[in-house]
This record gives sequence, C-alpha cells and structure tokens, in this order.
Amino acid sequence: MRKTIYARSTLAILAMLCGPGVLTAQDAYQGGAVDARQHGFEHGYREGFAFGQNSQVSNRDQDIVNQKLRQADRDYQPAFGAQEEYRQGFTEGFRAGMEDGRAGNRSRLEQLFKPRDPNYNPDRNRDDRIQGIPPRNQWPASHAADDIGYRDGFDAGARDRQAGLSFQPRQHDAWQRASHGYDRAYNSKSHYKSAYRAGYELGYRDGFGRAR
Repeated sequence: MRKTIYARSTLAILAMLCGPGVLTAQDAYQGGAVDARQHGFEHGYREGFAFGQNSQVSNRDQDIVNQKLRQADRDYQPAFGAQEEYRQGFTEGFRAGMEDGRAGNRSRLEQLFKPRDPNYNPDRNRDDRIQGIPPRNQWPASHAADDIGYRDGFDAGARDRQAGLSFQPRQHDAWQRASHGYDRAYNSKSHYKSAYRAGYELGYRDGFGRAR
C-alpha cells in the first residue's frame, strides 16, 4: 500500500512540474499502470485478447480460461500494490480482452496501449526523465522492460500498418537499442534488453494486427 501511494504521489508531483500547456507525467510515462488493479487489468487484457483471437467458445477453451484465471496473480509482485486488487484487475482484463479478441474489436486495445501523446515516437524518444518510476518502486527489471517494450512496439506496429508498410518489428531503432526505460538500478542491461525486445515484438504484433 505504501509503495502504491508513493507511486501515485510521484506521478502527481511530476504532473505539477510539467506546468500548464504541456503533457502531464502520466501522459508522457510509457510504462504500465502504477495502480495495482489497472496494472493487472492491462496484463490480463493483453493475454485475453491474444487468447480470444485464436479460440472458440468450447468446453476445451473454457478449461484453458479457467486455468489462466486461477493463475491470475502468477506475475504479481508486492511492489505492485495489493495482491487481491491485481488479481481482480487481471481477471476483469482477461475476460474483456478475450471478448474483444473474439469479436475483432481493437478499440479498447488501442485505448489502453497507444501513447496519449500523438507525437510520441519510440524510435526518436530520448527522454527518460520520468521512466524511473518502476525501479523506484522496486519493480523487477524484466517486468518493467516488458511493459515499456510492449507499448513502444504497439505504437510502432500501428504506425507501420497505417503507413502500408510490411511487418518489420526488428527494423526499428527502438527494438535495436532496446534501452528505453533502462535504469542502472537494474544492473544487467543485457537482460533488460532481452525482455524489452520480447515485449516489443508482442506489442508490435498487436499494434500491426492480422496480416491484410
């Protein structure tokens, strides 16, 4: 609870420092949500959407759903906040993502993961002033890298699809650098890069969508 309050306070202070007429810290921050329930929802939604795209309403698939929901807090860390809130968020997110995936509805996926700043481009981003929230709250490096990488990849995939380009996640500067959000507190940069690239490729796939 204390860490959750700290994270919210950090965002509030940074938002005030940004001043009027510019993006708030929450707008500029490219990692996962710092609220335990919303954080769980986002991770659950990602899994549910991917599952829904490749599943049917059947007894076998329902068994898989039940198994995934029983493991709703498998990636939970105390640094995220209350465990039950994370679990509830994951469960709600998984069900919502599964329904949207089956229906081919991408609006909520884009609402959750596209940057709030339309001018944000992960290939050109060099400003990590407020990306230190996860290490300050003792989030595992791999988890933070996955969150930031997924969002960067989602944005790149959506941009490439809109531009009529081919599926090319590894051609982007952001994937090649794989250092967005890295903090020295994480120690191993190579492990961070591996997790970032894995998240980036998953996000790119979801941003790009199914092949036309």
